[in-house]
Amino acid sequence: MPWIKPVKQKDIKDLGVYEQLDQPVSIFHRLMAHTPELLESFTPLQQAVKQVTIGDQTREIIITYVSVLNGCEYCTKGHKTVLGTMIDQKEVESLLADDIRLFDPSIQAILNYAKKLVVDRASLSKGDIEELTNLGFSTKEIVEINHVVAYTSYTNQLSIGLGL
Repeated sequence: MPWIKPVKQKDIKDLGVYEQLDQPVSIFHRLMAHTPELLESFTPLQQAVKQVTIGDQTREIIITYVSVLNGCEYCTKGHKTVLGTMIDQKEVESLLADDIRLFDPSIQAILNYAKKLVVDRASLSKGDIEELTNLGFSTKEIVEINHVVAYTSYTNQLSIGLGL
């Protein structure tokens, strides 16, 4: 249970973003609803992240891995369940154990980039971007990868900081 009491489901219906939220509204969003302006600004960003061109599976791999790296149990739990419907369970388990060897080189490069960005920023370099480019990722896809990593770290911190 979070450290702050979430807004009740019935009280969220008056917010302008209610129709954009999955029903029932998650505890994460119910906590954010204490500041409706932030929730209303956050929701379009969340929707945009769901529309990235790198694909749902790659997006969920990144989100799950970054959530593991950040130690966000709430986000890891939810996203590993979704990811388990997309990839082999052995791959999910290896990702949770920070072992990315089962993934193809393109996904490994994304996850290496994500890990550097999350836990070892000082080691991140132009070479990491060049590696992604050499593997065939477009500039747009690289920016999307970066955005998904940063967005996930943000949501992880929100969840951890409120006791989820």
